[in-house]
Amino acid sequence: MTPICSKLMYLQFIFAVSLLIPTTCSAFLGGHLTRSPFRVRLSTSASVEEVDIHDLQSKLNSEGLNLCHGIMHASGVRELSDIQYLTEDQILDMGIDQFEKQNIKRVQQRLSKDSHRLHQLRELSTQRDGAFDRKVLSRFEVEERQDFDIRTICSENDVYTGQLFSIEQCEQLNRMSEHHAYKQIGTINSGWTDQIYTLTAQHMACKDVPGMIPSTKIIMRQLIQELYRMFPEIVPGSICYENDGEPHLVKYNGKAKGTVAHTDNSEYKFITVNAILSGQDEYSGGGTYITVLDKTIKLSQGQVLIHLGDLEHAGADIKSGVRRLFIAFFACRWKDDLLNKPILENARDYEG
Repeated sequence: MTPICSKLMYLQFIFAVSLLIPTTCSAFLGGHLTRSPFRVRLSTSASVEEVDIHDLQSKLNSEGLNLCHGIMHASGVRELSDIQYLTEDQILDMGIDQFEKQNIKRVQQRLSKDSHRLHQLRELSTQRDGAFDRKVLSRFEVEERQDFDIRTICSENDVYTGQLFSIEQCEQLNRMSEHHAYKQIGTINSGWTDQIYTLTAQHMACKDVPGMIPSTKIIMRQLIQELYRMFPEIVPGSICYENDGEPHLVKYNGKAKGTVAHTDNSEYKFITVNAILSGQDEYSGGGTYITVLDKTIKLSQGQVLIHLGDLEHAGADIKSGVRRLFIAFFACRWKDDLLNKPILENARDYEG
């Protein structure tokens, strides 16, 4: 049997089973088939009208597009009717199988006959490059320094927010990750997985996504420089990623429990960087609850929360939608040796 026939039979089998037992298939595919509520913007006025379109996933299932949810959502699809606006080049750029391409064309043909064709509310894109491009420097030019717009939430407990990525950069990272995840469907412990960190349901190491580390390299290098300015008590040159799995992505798809109160960095007083890649209209709920502040911090797309790893915090429940995060755990050494001693209580559970 040829590889193409084998993949086609696999897709047909998953599609058939998903119609019968979607909950079981959802668990098997790491959330690809989860029935996920989404929120979409229907108005550009200050008062935003929202509608619950939680049946998008089931509609994709019924069209044989159950495995395309992630890559379509990252491309801007929020309703089934959005599919009619995908161009030939965008469909090709998604890299999806012929089986799904045929289903997309069939859906487009049916939607094109609808006399009540809606005005396109959202620009669709499958582009996975360009957002991080920078001017090529000559020999004597200095690299442009990014303004992270660091703001203090609580100086006593070292809690800060800032701007890590632009909206365009966030959306490119989302498309990159979902394109990779689609390619890994059917491969155990690849794509979105639960095998790295036990507190979050779906995660993915950035190093596994083609092009993601090179794309974010300059920004992350400059962020490390910013961290030295924010924490002058850190030994210069000591900040590095905590382990080979950093940075990593986290994805919540549909209604999901948040994380219990915990501290990061299983042994030492390190630094946590947590950026939101989703727009606020793409999910409801969520945010980071800081125990000592008794406050939940909610960020806008591209913003980042920075705090020390020994700060107890929890992730708020996700009520609906798709919430994506870019997280980095940084190791460091402090000038005060007392701060370099292990922290064992309430540490997060790291496996790997």
